[in-house]
Amino acid sequence: MRTNLLFLALACGGAALAATPAQTTTYVDGNIEGVSPKTGGILSFDDAKAMELRAGLTTVAVPYADLTHAELGAVQENPHGVPLYKFWARRRHKTETQLLIVNFKDEQGADKTMTLELAQPAAESVLGELESRTGKNFGAKTESASAKPAPEKKVDPMASSAAEKQETAPWWGDQVWKTERNAGKFPKAGSSDQR
Repeated sequence: MRTNLLFLALACGGAALAATPAQTTTYVDGNIEGVSPKTGGILSFDDAKAMELRAGLTTVAVPYADLTHAELGAVQENPHGVPLYKFWARRRHKTETQLLIVNFKDEQGADKTMTLELAQPAAESVLGELESRTGKNFGAKTESASAKPAPEKKVDPMASSAAEKQETAPWWGDQVWKTERNAGKFPKAGSSDQR
């Protein structure tokens, strides 16, 4: 009897830990009635059929079945409380946030959109939660920390002309030192003509 109760308690506790916790967010922009831009709120996943945005006195339920699109925006660094001239301290006192854009249909079938700003790891977990609850793959994340685009290499016109000169004009050291590049110009070790 005791082992059954212990197993039941562990199973319920594990299920509670597996659910995504409520996330602190800021409603940045969108066409949701009753919520003004730059309003702080809580994004909750307690309901099995809809996520809820509680901002101020307004609660907006977004049914998972009505989600049409969700995507992550760019990661933004926000230094807090550090003067601009203390650049060495700005790195330690910053938070990274990311925008989450969610499109859905309301009860009347009208298209609604909301842009939420979340902590960067929370934004990725919320998108993953939306994908798992809807069964949809919302596509590639635009810019996450793990998939940043490779930096573009700038072409230096001086370097390219130097490379062309190196190929056309021999280097004076090739006649003095034997390297892998010029090994064919020197006689073999066993030959009679050595320098």
